[in-house]
Amino acid sequence: MNTNINLLLRTDKESLKQKNRIRILNSVAVITLIIVVSISLGIFMLVQAANPESIKKEQADVIGKISQFQTRQAKLFIINNRVENIDEILKTRKDLTKTMSSLLAKIPRDLSVDNFEIDGSTVLITGQSNSLVAIGEFINNLTDMARKKEIIKSLTLNSLSLNVSGNSYQISVKSKL
Repeated sequence: MNTNINLLLRTDKESLKQKNRIRILNSVAVITLIIVVSISLGIFMLVQAANPESIKKEQADVIGKISQFQTRQAKLFIINNRVENIDEILKTRKDLTKTMSSLLAKIPRDLSVDNFEIDGSTVLITGQSNSLVAIGEFINNLTDMARKKEIIKSLTLNSLSLNVSGNSYQISVKSKL
């Protein structure tokens, strides 16, 4: 173990000189700061005394320039607010074109659609065909979609009738999205 370790600071001539240098530098820094502040205030006072209206004139110019942009800023704020609101509405809205295209893809060729209505959460499809095979295929396609919960959640057959004069079958189906 070493017994020559000294944890106390030495107070010799070199450390005293270093402390004096630091004090002198600190005082020079404070004096320089005071001089710079004094010169700045003096220049400001001279400019104010020489031309007192220049600062007020410059202030009025700046206020005028800022006021020109206030109307633009208000318009921009209103437009941004409306765009954000429209964006929120579009995020909550269902994509009806996707719903329509996927439902129309399930309709067989032999079935002609007379009416196709989408109202919020319900879809009403009415159509007619000369064969029951096309109507059966249509019903099977929609029930598969309802089972898989692809787009429609439930399916209701409103009516299935025979038009004797036109020799065609008419169907009306209602489904919930």
